[in-house]
Amino acid sequence: MPKAARVIQITDRQHQHTPANAVPRKKVQVTILRTTIQITLLTKTTLDQVKEMEHLDTYDDAINFLFRERRKSLPSTFGCMPDSGQFEREEEDDPYRLPS
Repeated sequence: MPKAARVIQITDRQHQHTPANAVPRKKVQVTILRTTIQITLLTKTTLDQVKEMEHLDTYDDAINFLFRERRKSLPSTFGCMPDSGQFEREEEDDPYRLPS
């Protein structure tokens, strides 16, 4: 039977990283939960290389970097339904619609 993961809460002061080409972002108060995962030696070696090449501090930063890079290469869905016609709003009252 697998062991249960131990959850550790750390403040974002303990988890800071600023890469050289970072874009300034708003500070958001985040409580980070940590867990243990199992990965192959090849995956660990690859994450170590990403950490070194991008000057990252943690594996979490390396994984998030890989997520951002993948998101950049996803195809756009803009214009995927050109035959659907022009969008027209229904005339019903919409309680969530902002007045124009």
